[in-house]
Amino acid sequence: MKAAFIDKSRSLNIIDKDIPLIKPGEALVKVHMCGVCGTDIHIYEGVMPWAKLPLIPGHELSGVVVDVGRYVDSVSVGDAVTVDPNITCGLCRYCRSAKRNLCPKMESIGVTRDGGFAEYVVVPISQLYRVPSGLSLDEAAFTEPVACCLHGIARLSIKPGEDVLIVGAGPIGLIHLQLAKRTGAGRVIVAEVNDMRLKLAEKLGADLTVNPSREVVAETINGFLKGKGVEVAIDAAGGSTPLTLALNCLEPDGRLLVFGVASENDAWPIKPYDIYKHELTIIGSFINPYEMDSALNLLASGAVDVKPLISHIISLNDLEKALKREIPNTIKILVKP
Repeated sequence: MKAAFIDKSRSLNIIDKDIPLIKPGEALVKVHMCGVCGTDIHIYEGVMPWAKLPLIPGHELSGVVVDVGRYVDSVSVGDAVTVDPNITCGLCRYCRSAKRNLCPKMESIGVTRDGGFAEYVVVPISQLYRVPSGLSLDEAAFTEPVACCLHGIARLSIKPGEDVLIVGAGPIGLIHLQLAKRTGAGRVIVAEVNDMRLKLAEKLGADLTVNPSREVVAETINGFLKGKGVEVAIDAAGGSTPLTLALNCLEPDGRLLVFGVASENDAWPIKPYDIYKHELTIIGSFINPYEMDSALNLLASGAVDVKPLISHIISLNDLEKALKREIPNTIKILVKP
């Protein structure tokens, strides 16, 4: 089979290798689509601390089961599936207290074991989810990122009528936009430096879009909301700069979700007095525990529309260009192995 192989940072090769063998409790999936995520870029650049090289990356995938091991009765050959890439131990105190995303022994398909940028991938059956009838495999490749966003939205507990700022209008920001609207948020504002992405945010329901390269975001929001900030802010970009922008737009008693993945070495200077004086809440959100079924339901019902997010479908041969950020005008890139 063909596979994209990273042996060291900034070195990707398309290789021929044997189709992997399955063990009891596993399935072999023929990959239909695998999305390019910021995590894949970080792995390629060598700045993802828990990635294990050499590696076939890729964790946002859909496909069809072509073989199953012994003791498998929950999926069958021919089933269309998507994958939760995060494999937890089930035994630690986090797994046993409904916090499996904090499992210290977690393995991740496409991060610590071979993933979906290949023609075939081996997946434990515990990580497989059947794709509902009527949902395309292209859309099903978005299940994991939608599930991650659902976890963040759940931690925020947006109340009906609360105004929301989303910093970043990449795929994650645009999914958050749709979910925030579904929760009953009042006005949803999107800040993004890419005008193409801002236009898509408008089409998907943003009440206001702001380009930080041309406007002072806090002032624009204050004018739009008639003298107030937002109750909720979501960082969907990653890093100290968007976090500071988001924090500066919060109302007293506001909540900030740290969702975008920052560099491990990035440091965020904040004033503890401001957190104290204004009773601000800063919330972290890590991956997608228990949200895959809900994500599939939202996608299948059309409540979250990811079709407009697909800007490019490429082959494995063009994957390195995507990881080098050399493909222009992207929203979401899908790889068809």
